Amino acid sequence: MAERYGIIVTLKSKEGKMEELLELSKGHFLRQHDGREPNATLASIVMPLPDDPNTVRFFEQWVSKEDYELHSKPNENLQFFFDNAGPLLDDAPVIVEAPMIHFTK
Repeated sequence: MAERYGIIVTLKSKEGKMEELLELSKGHFLRQHDGREPNATLASIVMPLPDDPNTVRFFEQWVSKEDYELHSKPNENLQFFFDNAGPLLDDAPVIVEAPMIHFTK
């Protein structure tokens, strides 16, 4: 068990833009975990559900709130994502941030 800090993000894509948004998201998380964002510990893409095909959610986690704040300034990786995802989105992202208790096997 460990204390962490994280976010849950909800994004709504424009009709027909989900696949493009998912590919952009995969690149964002690969860059996030290649060493560019120290103390980023995990990220998951919660895929769209059949009854809501234009909504995707992200679960992201860092060691501390300070690490998350470095990410959210935004850093270069996040700014690249926003710049490219903006035209694909139907609305502004909804972000919930909070302390977490993290468990692993």
